[in-house]
Amino acid sequence: AAAGSGKTAVLVERIIERLTKEEPPLDVDRLLVVTYTEAAAAEMKERIRDAIEKALEEHPDDAHLQRQATLVHHAQVTTIHSFCLSVIRENFHTIGVDPGFRIAEEGEMKLLKQDVAAELLEQKYEEGKKAFLDLTEYTAPGRDDHKLTELLLKIYDFSRSYPDPCEWLYSCAAHYKMEEGIEEQPFFHFVQEQTIQYAKDMLELTAYAIELCEEPDGPVFYLEALAQDEALIRQLAGAKSYETIYEILAEWKWAKLSAKRSDEIDPDKRELVKQVREEVKMLQKDLKEQYFYEPLQEIEEHMRQCAPMMETFVELTVDFHEAMQKEKAKRNMIDFGDMEHFALEILTEQKDGKRCPSQAARSYQERFEEIMIDEYQDSNLIQEAILTSVSKVSKGSYNIFMVGDVKQSIYRFRLSRPELFMEKFNTYSLEESDKQRIDLHKNFRSRREVLDSTNFIFEQVMTKGLGGIAYDDKAALYVGAAYEEQAGNETEVTLIDTDFEDEDDQKIEETNRELEARAVARRIKELVGHHMV
Repeated sequence: AAAGSGKTAVLVERIIERLTKEEPPLDVDRLLVVTYTEAAAAEMKERIRDAIEKALEEHPDDAHLQRQATLVHHAQVTTIHSFCLSVIRENFHTIGVDPGFRIAEEGEMKLLKQDVAAELLEQKYEEGKKAFLDLTEYTAPGRDDHKLTELLLKIYDFSRSYPDPCEWLYSCAAHYKMEEGIEEQPFFHFVQEQTIQYAKDMLELTAYAIELCEEPDGPVFYLEALAQDEALIRQLAGAKSYETIYEILAEWKWAKLSAKRSDEIDPDKRELVKQVREEVKMLQKDLKEQYFYEPLQEIEEHMRQCAPMMETFVELTVDFHEAMQKEKAKRNMIDFGDMEHFALEILTEQKDGKRCPSQAARSYQERFEEIMIDEYQDSNLIQEAILTSVSKVSKGSYNIFMVGDVKQSIYRFRLSRPELFMEKFNTYSLEESDKQRIDLHKNFRSRREVLDSTNFIFEQVMTKGLGGIAYDDKAALYVGAAYEEQAGNETEVTLIDTDFEDEDDQKIEETNRELEARAVARRIKELVGHHMV
């Protein structure tokens, strides 16, 4: 559902239809509606309540609607963490959690992590094992181990977005042993995809530079060098093995641009071609430095050498995880990560090496006729496992209704996994089926001028590599609202120099956000002043 396409309205309408038009109609508490924030949950519940009241005005004697007006106050329209909390409170006895637990504040958890990490590292120093001392020397050289602590906390937090954090950590360390070679490792497939994307971007930029050169006043004498660039890039795009890609990048020689000059050549176009070519060079350099900085054999050998250190780091992280759990249990408190993991522990069980719905999950499956997930692009792996366990998917009934837009995924820093959305976007059918995709392209919020400008900008900058989706006709925004045509509605872009200095050459000490706010306020003032004259 594109921005401004009315996805919340669609979600509410679907709920109301299920409550009023189906035979037999559902009770509102048979639905689980998961939103991303408390504010969104409150708004959703308010909309559902208003829709029920409106239906009651038309059918005041409808006993079912009267029942819904009462049940809506207890309906499961909630955030994922609130739902997890309700699961824990209803089933705390199955995992041995004290029912009197409290929820830790964010600041409190930050301090606790630092304290537990310091205590754990001190204990490791006292033990004095060579593997740990080598780890500290490599990860935190110098007078303190601040960088090791920072890395430990970062990996600890990231691992908790997985259903089995410790299992995931051990699997990461196992990759360093290189028993099958680098090209058989999962991450190499990612490197291959990145290489293809880099090559594609380089080809597009080079094609643009060639197009400029072929214009009547373009720097035509640069074409020979650009043609050589294009041939090298195509060779890179077609390479399949690590060694081949490494050799291409290692032997890469950029042709020198012609020094010819002509008064018939537009100097701006000449400079633009040079700038575009520099961008291509930077992409090639970035690809080489990130993934192909040394021969295959050396990378594999270095990874094998790192394997013992990675095992030590993983063991340290697992020890930290256990120490944190003990400390939180001692204080009888849980954090947001615990809410998800405790709920998952309650709702799933291991069978033949796979997670399956538990008895508790099966009771929720009977309770909820449909699971509705808003802002699905911001879900992570553990949230996916939790909500799937209480659905009827394990019984072959796909009763999950998801709404989202990967272009609006902004919570990677909170460990969201938009690739979950993209997997369904790319595999679900547009035809009537158990797994059906419905695209909402029209924007009912903005005028044509806003949408045309937005589309123009994002067509240039959003690629599959950058935003997870190509900004093509399917991703573009289309006008849905009927606004009265008005003159003077052209859009404008304000560029802000973040290195701005005042008349006395003093750098303005403001954040980028403050500079942006000041520029916007100044422009609004100009517009208001202009209209007041």
